[in-house]
Amino acid sequence: MKSQLCLGTAQFGGKYGVTNKDGKPDDKEIELILKNALSNNIKFFDTANAYGDAETILGEKLKNGNINLITKFNSGVKDSFSDYEIHKLENNLKKTLKNLRRNDIDSYLLHDASALKKKNSYLLFNWLEEMRSHGKIKRIGISIYEESDLDDIPLQNIQVVQMPISIYDQRLLKNSFINRLLENNISIHIRSIFLQGLLLQKSINWPKHINKKFLKHHYNYENEISANNLSLMDAAISFIKQLDFPELILFGVTSSLELKSINKSWNSEKVLNNQLNFKTFRWDNINDIDPRKWIYN
Repeated sequence: MKSQLCLGTAQFGGKYGVTNKDGKPDDKEIELILKNALSNNIKFFDTANAYGDAETILGEKLKNGNINLITKFNSGVKDSFSDYEIHKLENNLKKTLKNLRRNDIDSYLLHDASALKKKNSYLLFNWLEEMRSHGKIKRIGISIYEESDLDDIPLQNIQVVQMPISIYDQRLLKNSFINRLLENNISIHIRSIFLQGLLLQKSINWPKHINKKFLKHHYNYENEISANNLSLMDAAISFIKQLDFPELILFGVTSSLELKSINKSWNSEKVLNNQLNFKTFRWDNINDIDPRKWIYN
């Protein structure tokens, strides 16, 4: 399978990313980013109703009809689904479609995987299927962090799984897990390929809260890829392009220059031809590779 790039838009709605020093790009910069994306044949755009006004920004600025929009939602349910909860979700979807200025979207992903394990979750599945049959959404999906998020979930009701994979976070690169998804005709979208930008920063520029062992690991990694005449960007992209199963590769940027840099690496022959064994660079400390567990001093 030839993976396609998908532009994530968390940065459009606010200051996202541990290495993001510039904050939210201004209106002019967002227009440049989107123009550059379209000119480089990027046709998928990922957002969420939790990303500030990112949905509205996309709706206002993406007039091109030949694009595919993916958005994510939170169920907001504490204990059990009810008809009332479903009614609220339907209103939220109507608002999302209005924000995006679309009658339909490619994929609608549940942000909180635990919601599918709450009481009466069948009501959520039934509603999502109804929205799919009405043409409001083409595919139903779920955003996960670990394999156990899919335990006891009927995979036949899911068409897309979005998950984190990077050089350091290789937990989900298990043939059994990947094959399980593919055998259920589930498209795989991978995110966090730069680990919020850490993989693109030299160790000397890493935030102070990062633990020293992880910092040293990155320092050693830097030296190894430098010896192979690769940049940090080239190495991160090279690792991703060696994967043969993702439909989409998600990434975010804060400027059009960052997007150009990613496109350059994505199309570089050097990226395709290096001989690095990326398995040796994996890092298994979950507290370091899962941003939800980061402790900021």
